Amino acid sequence: MFVFIVEIIKISIQFIADLISGELPGYFYIWCGVFLVYSFIYACLEMRTRLTAAELAESFFLECASHLAGWIIGILAARASVYLIEDGISQHHKLALYKIGLLLLISYDFSAIFSSVTNKAFAQRNIAEICAFIVGMTATYLLFILCRDSILQGLILSQTYVVTLSILSGVFALLYKISLRTAGAPKNSQL
Repeated sequence: MFVFIVEIIKISIQFIADLISGELPGYFYIWCGVFLVYSFIYACLEMRTRLTAAELAESFFLECASHLAGWIIGILAARASVYLIEDGISQHHKLALYKIGLLLLISYDFSAIFSSVTNKAFAQRNIAEICAFIVGMTATYLLFILCRDSILQGLILSQTYVVTLSILSGVFALLYKISLRTAGAPKNSQL
């Protein structure tokens, strides 16, 4: 267990150091800018009823931190999947894992937006959760297929590896949907 925690800390520190150093390809920083804009818009939408500067800054900071943590979790999932699936990726150097983590984060954001928008649309809990799982899985799979010639250029990913990561994304989308339901339950019971 200790080795696992040390590995997580090591990967996190290495990723943050690489990101801050400015030596990563430019599209990583473009996506960081996109995530900053997304975080600001999300914070504004979340705080629209009681918009104070301190609350907006706190919400923005938490959203940025959650995106950084999500990217690191994506990197960890990509690395763990490499060990589970032989020949899943042609070259699993850190830049390849950063790219895969980025795609997993983009897919997760899409799934989170879908879950938030449809949170009240589905009356039955089972249907909403199944839809979140399917959307999360499908979004990841399609993102990997669509980005083969751009972000993933030069990487060869096995079909099993892509499907495994897609299923993991579906599970994360399902967990996010369940957390939305759980967070909404106390508010609904007070009404």
